[in-house]
Amino acid sequence: MTTAASSPRPRPGDELLLTVERLTYGGEGIARWGGLAVFVSDAAPAETVRARVRRVHRRHVEADLVSIENPSPDRVRPRCRHVGEGCGGCTWQHVGYPAQLAAKTAAVRDSLERLGGFRDLAIRPILPAPDEFHYRNKMEFAFHPAGILGLHPRGAWYDIIRLQECFLGSPLVTRIVKAAQEFVETRGLSLYHPRTRQGLLRELIVRGSRGSGEVLLGIVTSPGDFPDGEAMAAHLAGVDPRVTGVVRSIRRSPDTAAPIGETSLLWGRDHVTEITAGLRFRIHIDTFFQTNSAQAERLVELVKTFAGEVTGAPVVDVYCGVGLFSLALAAAGARVTGVEIVETAVEAARRNAAENGLTSLVFHAGDARKVLAEVLPHGLSPQVLVLDPPRAGAGGKVMRRIARACPQRIVYVSCNPTTLARDLGQLRPFGYQIAAVQPIDLFPQTYHVETVVALDRTGTTAAETDPATADRNA
Repeated sequence: MTTAASSPRPRPGDELLLTVERLTYGGEGIARWGGLAVFVSDAAPAETVRARVRRVHRRHVEADLVSIENPSPDRVRPRCRHVGEGCGGCTWQHVGYPAQLAAKTAAVRDSLERLGGFRDLAIRPILPAPDEFHYRNKMEFAFHPAGILGLHPRGAWYDIIRLQECFLGSPLVTRIVKAAQEFVETRGLSLYHPRTRQGLLRELIVRGSRGSGEVLLGIVTSPGDFPDGEAMAAHLAGVDPRVTGVVRSIRRSPDTAAPIGETSLLWGRDHVTEITAGLRFRIHIDTFFQTNSAQAERLVELVKTFAGEVTGAPVVDVYCGVGLFSLALAAAGARVTGVEIVETAVEAARRNAAENGLTSLVFHAGDARKVLAEVLPHGLSPQVLVLDPPRAGAGGKVMRRIARACPQRIVYVSCNPTTLARDLGQLRPFGYQIAAVQPIDLFPQTYHVETVVALDRTGTTAAETDPATADRNA
């Protein structure tokens, strides 16, 4: 085994004896070796491990855990058998939940301070999830031509772990996956291979509603005939009476992250109804909705609390999706304008508003970078602006456009502390300061963390001191 003194610059294959300092946003443990940061998979904080170097970069090293020499007091026995197979569904089952929460809070603070330049922040205690397991309302499983249906191992997108159990979704999810596996094996159906890009069946989506108990299944395929579609749908629907619909969706792109295309009904109906904060939302197979229904309730309450009194006030909701926050704020009396790039989500938001009897909302479909110029013209200053962008963040153009509209309060909902910090840094020259930071855990057993930040306009803005510069930058 290599020591720091004998080899200050490790090489791939070297085994290092390391003391893990903490967990990083990304899931690994971080240790130090000869001035280099070493990221160790499957490690826990404050433990001594032996790790094998996988890759060496200029300033850091990636390594795999070989053995635990002195275990962390925060290490626990993983509940799921697939953890030892490197399943990518969750990465922190070996870490006790209090330590997970501490690591997530630290990730939020580190990002805002180191990347955003914010200092002396009073970050509120993270809101833990009421359920550490069985909390996800949507899960996606991949087919493999070897006859396997399951989840990808971490970093191995061409391989699949055949699912025997899973503690992220409800117990019904595992039953449905096994039933699909049985049907595929019995019928000898064609399964998609990501390397050759041949085969029909690609993914199985299981989507449930905590509020209504309904379950919607999506069979994702390549283009082509699917003669066994209705039979497969009937077989899956027979697993449990809570299954209320089965649809087929077509994915034309080899990229599994690409949006699914046309969707057709195979059995039952094409949506479930979710009930959140007393509001009803129609959820289709491709609808974005918070995957932790219990915490979505708390998230809505947080946004409403941070928004303050909004009766009769103009409120803008950017990246509004199907209207989760828009409808809640409208129900509180606000006059809401929602912006969303996905047209089907905008249609759903309008329908959800109508079905909940809410009329004080207007939704615009389009890219926020362009639509905001129309929604927030010069002179219009909403009392509150809410944004919940995707993981990549909103970006400088959107943030500067928001800042130039001079909302009294901005409520930013983020699922990525690094892009959150970058985006909030764009607001400082416009006189905005952070008033509150509230982490909330929507994703136990993973490193992901949700954060809600409230910002107030407290000083002279860049637009007021140098309008020409602000115009050029927007």
